Amino acid sequence: MKKTFIFACIIILPFILLTSFSSLVYLYEKKSKILSKLKINKIEHGHHNEKRFLVNPLEQSDRQIPPLDIKELKINNDSHVVGQWSAPVDWNVTAIHSILLPDETVMTFGSYAVDQKENDKDIRSNKKITITDGRELDRDGGSHQWNGHDVNSGIDFDIWDPKKGIGENSHILFKQPVVMDAFCSVVRVLDNNKVFILGGNKNREANTPDTQNKTMIYDVLNKKFSLSENLNFKRWYASAVITGDEKMFLFGGEDVVTFEVSTTPEMIDLKNIGQGWKVLEQADSNDLFGGGQTTKEWNYPRAFLASDGNIVGISYNKTWVMDVNNNYRVSKTGEIPLVKSGITNISEHSNPNFDDGKKDYLKLLTIGSPVGHTNSIVMIEKDKILVFGGKQEGKEYSPSNRVFFIDFSNSFKPKIKELKSMNFARENGNATLMPDGNIFLNGGHSYNDLEFSVFTPEIYNPRNQSTKEMSNAYFRRNYHSTSLLLPDGRILTAGGDVWNAEIFYPPYLFAKDINNKTILAKRPQIINLNKKIKRGEKVQIEVNGDISKVSLISTGSTTHAQGSESKFRNLDFTKVSDNKIEIKLDKNPNDLQNGTYLLFVLNSKGTPSEGKIIFVN
Repeated sequence: MKKTFIFACIIILPFILLTSFSSLVYLYEKKSKILSKLKINKIEHGHHNEKRFLVNPLEQSDRQIPPLDIKELKINNDSHVVGQWSAPVDWNVTAIHSILLPDETVMTFGSYAVDQKENDKDIRSNKKITITDGRELDRDGGSHQWNGHDVNSGIDFDIWDPKKGIGENSHILFKQPVVMDAFCSVVRVLDNNKVFILGGNKNREANTPDTQNKTMIYDVLNKKFSLSENLNFKRWYASAVITGDEKMFLFGGEDVVTFEVSTTPEMIDLKNIGQGWKVLEQADSNDLFGGGQTTKEWNYPRAFLASDGNIVGISYNKTWVMDVNNNYRVSKTGEIPLVKSGITNISEHSNPNFDDGKKDYLKLLTIGSPVGHTNSIVMIEKDKILVFGGKQEGKEYSPSNRVFFIDFSNSFKPKIKELKSMNFARENGNATLMPDGNIFLNGGHSYNDLEFSVFTPEIYNPRNQSTKEMSNAYFRRNYHSTSLLLPDGRILTAGGDVWNAEIFYPPYLFAKDINNKTILAKRPQIINLNKKIKRGEKVQIEVNGDISKVSLISTGSTTHAQGSESKFRNLDFTKVSDNKIEIKLDKNPNDLQNGTYLLFVLNSKGTPSEGKIIFVN
C-alpha cells in the first residue's frame, strides 16, 4: 500500500435525520494533494437510536429462514458472486463466544439466556424476551436497554446442532450448570471430548461470585460441565496457546474489578491437569502484557505456536517471542509500524434546513495502523500471519482498513510488511478462514460501536491481495460479535448486543447452469476417512469427484474479534485411484499441534466438500 495519509471524513449528526445520506467518504492524500478516490460505506447514525438492521426481514422475500437441508435453499440470482444471507433468527444467548465442538455442534455463550419469549410470531421478527436474570427486553433492541456489561454474564450455555436446522429442537440450553461466569474467557477444544474454558468475569452489577480465576471443562459426550483447576491470576480477556508437547500457556488478562492487569504468564500440563497451573515469573513483562487502559497489551494478546516450538505473538503493535528453550523468557522482536502525524479536526455549522438549533459536524480523522485489541489475526500457512483492521491509539486516528503480513519463520526476527488494504475500515470486525484459503471479513465499524457500522462483508484473497464485496448482512456485528465456519461451508455470524444470528452462504456454494440460472454447485465429497490422524503416517481418504486441493483449518473458537490460534494449511496429497487420495501430515508437532481440525477437499473450481472434523496427534 502506498505510504499516504488517509483521511476519513465522517459526518456526525446526532439526533438529526440523515436518511438521505448513503455514503461514508474516505479521501486519500499524498503530498498535500487530494486524490479523487472515494469509498462508499453504509451510514448508521444516532447514538442509542442507531438502526441495527437494513430492512425489515419480513419485507424482503429473498431473506429466508435457513432450510433444514441446504438443497432446499431459495437461491438468489447473484449468489455465485456475492453469496447469500439467511434472515436473522432467534438465538438463546448473545453469542459473544462461539466454538465449534468435535461432534459438529456449536457452543455459544456470553450473556444471560432467553428464559421466555413470544412464540406466536414469525421467527424472523423481533420478540419480547425475558432473560434469566428476570428483565424484559426486545430481542433485537440492542444495548440501549441496559447499562454497560450488566446483561453479559457467561453463566448460561447454548449448544446448537446445525443438522437439525434452527428450530427450538436444534438447541440445548444449559442454565448456570456450574458456578462460574465465563464472559470474556478464552476457550480451547482439547480433544474429541474435552473443551477447556479458562478465566472469566465478575459482573459488577449482579450479586454473583468473582470467578475471574476459575476454569471449567465441558464433556461433549456426556454434556456435562465441571470446574477445573483455578488460575493463579484473574484473567478476564486472556489468550491461550497449546504447544507441541501438550502444555497450555495463558497470557494477559485483567481483573475487571480492580483493573489490575496480569503481566505474568502461567502454564499447565494438559497430560496432567490435576497438577495445576505453574507461574512463569521469568516471563513477566509489563511492556508486552501490561498497557493499562490505553494500548491494552493485556487484552487478548494475539499468540500462536510457531513451528520451531516457540510461542510468538502481537500485543498492540509489538511482536514478541517466548523462548521455550530459555526458561520461557519473553522478549520483544519488532513492531508493526504506526502511522505518524495523525490529524484530527472538527468543523461545525448550523443546518438552515432545520430550526432545532443543532449543529452539523464534519470530522477529519487519519486512518491508523491495524493494531490493538480490536483487530483480527489469522495464520494462513506455517508461521505466516495476516493482521486485519483494529484501531491505533489516539483520538486523531480512525479504525483501520489496512492489512499486514508477518512471517515468523524466524521467531526471533519476524518479517513485517504491508499488503493491499481491505475495502472497509473495521474495528471489532471478524476474520474467518475459509476452505479455499480466503478470509471472510465481516462486521466491525469505521467510527465507533454505535455509528458507521459496516454491513458489507468482503472476502480477502491473500494470494493476490484482492478483496471482493459480498451481500449485505442485516445486523451490525461489532463489539462482542462472533463469526464461525461450519462444517458444511456456511458461516454463522452472531452476537454483538442482540439475541439473534445470521448465516452466510459463500459464493463457493453456488454455480451457473447451462441456462445461466444460479444453482447449488456440485460439491466433491469425503466418503470415508479415519478421523484420528497421526503425524508422519500416510492416511488414505475415500472421495468422490475431481479433487484439486486438500485443506485443513483449526476448528473455530472466537470472541472479541479474534479466534484462538486460527490456522489454515494446504495439504499435499497423492491420488491413489479415481476415488482415493492419500495425505501425510508433517511429523513436527509444533506445526499443527494436537487438536481438532476441519478437513476439506476442493475441486478445480474451488468448490469445497462438506468438512470433516478430525483429531490430529
